[in-house]
Amino acid sequence: MKIIVALRRRIRAIANFAKPSLVPAVIAGAVVFIGGNIYERQNRENFREDLKIDVENELNLIAGRFRAEFNANIAALNGLANGLAVQPETTSSDFSKLAAKLLLQNPQLVRVSAAPAGVVTMTFSQDRQQSFVGTDLGRFRAMRVALDRASSTAKPVVVGPVSLPNGRPGFDVFVPVFSNVGGRASFWGFVEAVLDEEALYRSARLHEEGVEMPEGDHRRVPVDLAIRDISVSDNVMEPFLDETGVFQRSPVVRELQLPGGVWELAAAPATGWSQEPENSGEIRLATIAAVMVVVVPILVTGGLVNERQRNMAKLKARESEVMALSHRLNLALDASKIGIWEIDIATQERTWDDRMFHLHGLTGGDPTHEKWRATVHPDDIAAVSAALFRSLDEGLEYRSQYRVVMTDGSIRHLRHVGSGHEGADGRAKITGISWDVTDDVLMTEQLRAAKAVADMKNAELAHAKDRIEHNALHDPLTGLGNRRMLDEALEQLFAASVEKSERVAILHIDLDRFKQINDTLGHAAGDAMLVHASEILRLNISAGDIVARIGGDEFVVVISEAPDDAALAALCDRIIAQMRQPVDYDGFPCRFGVSIGVAVARRSMADARKLLVNADIALYRAKESGRNRYQFFTLALQAEVVTNKRIADEILEGIERDQFVAWYQPQFDASTLALSGVEALIRWQHPREGILTPDRFLRIAEELNVTATLDRVVLQKALTDRMRWAAAGLRVPKISVNVSAKRLQERDLLASLEGLSIMPGQISFELVESIFLDESDDIVTANIEGIKKLGIDIEIDDFGTGHTSIVSLLKIKPKRLKIDRQLVAPVLGARTEQALVRSIIDIGRSLGIETVAEGVETMAHAEMLGILGCDLLQGYAFSRPLSSESFLAFATERGFRLAS
Repeated sequence: MKIIVALRRRIRAIANFAKPSLVPAVIAGAVVFIGGNIYERQNRENFREDLKIDVENELNLIAGRFRAEFNANIAALNGLANGLAVQPETTSSDFSKLAAKLLLQNPQLVRVSAAPAGVVTMTFSQDRQQSFVGTDLGRFRAMRVALDRASSTAKPVVVGPVSLPNGRPGFDVFVPVFSNVGGRASFWGFVEAVLDEEALYRSARLHEEGVEMPEGDHRRVPVDLAIRDISVSDNVMEPFLDETGVFQRSPVVRELQLPGGVWELAAAPATGWSQEPENSGEIRLATIAAVMVVVVPILVTGGLVNERQRNMAKLKARESEVMALSHRLNLALDASKIGIWEIDIATQERTWDDRMFHLHGLTGGDPTHEKWRATVHPDDIAAVSAALFRSLDEGLEYRSQYRVVMTDGSIRHLRHVGSGHEGADGRAKITGISWDVTDDVLMTEQLRAAKAVADMKNAELAHAKDRIEHNALHDPLTGLGNRRMLDEALEQLFAASVEKSERVAILHIDLDRFKQINDTLGHAAGDAMLVHASEILRLNISAGDIVARIGGDEFVVVISEAPDDAALAALCDRIIAQMRQPVDYDGFPCRFGVSIGVAVARRSMADARKLLVNADIALYRAKESGRNRYQFFTLALQAEVVTNKRIADEILEGIERDQFVAWYQPQFDASTLALSGVEALIRWQHPREGILTPDRFLRIAEELNVTATLDRVVLQKALTDRMRWAAAGLRVPKISVNVSAKRLQERDLLASLEGLSIMPGQISFELVESIFLDESDDIVTANIEGIKKLGIDIEIDDFGTGHTSIVSLLKIKPKRLKIDRQLVAPVLGARTEQALVRSIIDIGRSLGIETVAEGVETMAHAEMLGILGCDLLQGYAFSRPLSSESFLAFATERGFRLAS
């Protein structure tokens, strides 16, 4: 790299030296160079003309040799043809002798055959093969064309090249034979012969290179050859000898007239037409030498003259530059308020400029060491002296900073930079500069103070950030982790690599009766219960376990190294027992319980979200089973949940597709057994399972909150079926339709009923007794009154099993009471049930309310209930629930008379 840089510098220096005479030198060199170039170009053109002449001469020689060899073979074949013309009846043995002699004298011939009328009868070849005998030469189109041309022109015709039996190429020659019969020429047939292509080329010396030519012969040039058949001008054949693409290289061509055709020979130099003459290098060297002889003296002379002028200009420029630099330096020193000083190391004498005196608060005079020492702050003298001596001892740059006490008592901070050198008198000195940095020092102190304040603020922000992050991950009331912290902890727990056998358990905990405490004692009491519950959970878990509050009264406990199911069950029992203990709040004992859902899985195969869902499923089952208990998640429970989910989806789909229909169970007058009405019961026409009864889907429908929708569907179906029955001649006195609590709580219930064509007494709404009629809200009460005003009767279903009181009967005034089947079934043999049923009937009669007995299984039941005074009967003793069509057929076939 250094060599390249030095070389560049030397070239740049030479260029600068020769620059003044560069233009004359370039012009002179260009003239000489152009002349040499013109001479070289003319020499190249002459060389290429000579080369073309040499190639033409070489091609003429090759063509002559080729024609001589070819004509010799054709002449030999003509002699054989003449012999056959004289003696057409030549025998095979005589022909073989003649042919053998012919092949011996002409080694290029591979095979000779005699073909009278174009059919080979005799043949002789070098490999003694006779398989060619009997061949009809005219069966091949190429040969047929050649035979026609030979017979019509009476001249030999060459075809080829063709592939020989040994795989080598060759030329097929056909010589026509005319015999003298009766004094006139008559066509006899052909002499067919095969010339070996390679042997022919070799005899003609087509591939020879470097052959010495006789004295006075032309210069031998190595050439590439190509040959093609151009006998037919409008059908020039592809070259059969052209290994280097000679015809595409601007070759020298020559036509070669052969018996029966014309061939075109092409030749090009083996090294190409663009080769250079042998003396090109010598001409170029001579041109370069001539250029150098002319240019170098011009450059040297011009450079020397220019160097003298340049040196004189440099001297003048340096004088001006020194003056300008001195002026700029003075301006810079004045503007920057920098002082210059020098210290003699041996004598400690100081030399200051005016700025140095001003910086130290002095007015002038001799800046002795004592004066300088008197201005420096006492605390800085030792450090400044040590820095000076260290710089001298180690040969380093001198740097220091000290304080100067001004005459008015103020402090000025000065910074100094200097370096040692040898003066003009040979004495060692230190020269440097000094400047005032008081503002910088004060700013640094302010920045340091500001940094301290910022650090304190940052600490406060970090503390606040930690507090915010803690609040974001924890419940502010109980101090437990919240849902976000639980998710992050579960993600870290399940992401860590663990043993395959390690189990993880999740306890999903929900407080029972917590809402009642909130509603009766207030939210403060509820908060106190939550804190109490969190303390119980903390006391019952290990250090590595997680407890979090994820909702209002919901907690989750994650046990990372879960014990067996028995230990988990004991833990749940312990938590339930402790939670069940009363808690005093402002003198009020508060009691609440917990329901716990437990899900357990192996940590290596578990999914956190799925495990939480499983625990939630188990919690739901625990609450459904009566609360204040725990439930482990099982696959059966999961299957039930999946089934319920499927049924729920199918219920919604069934509502959309109108799959829910009404079936009807007849009701009969107990005295006359006349048909007095029907109860409309909902059925589901399931696409796969057929007709499903309410016990298969009603509970899930209630969870989906679609019971009111199903009530509307049944009512609409019942009204439609009633009109169809009437059209068929069957008039049913009344239809009872079940109405759920959700339906009664709808604000637009009456508005939807007003749009239906319902005649008074035709429709009855059955209200389940478990609706808590004693505690009905205003909407339910208003809806019941509105229903009765629309002419729709009210019936109390399942009477005797719920909570309906005599007061509520007086308040609602239903049309009928429906005695539950649990009281009807044992009425035959149990006097207690008989007395109870009789009491219900008597209560109804006293209030003007009819009674309906459902679940009448036998006619004995019907007779007993009639004796007890029941008004209407319904049950399997009369009919099972029927579809609309089946009920119409049932009523029509039986010919029941209708109750008036």
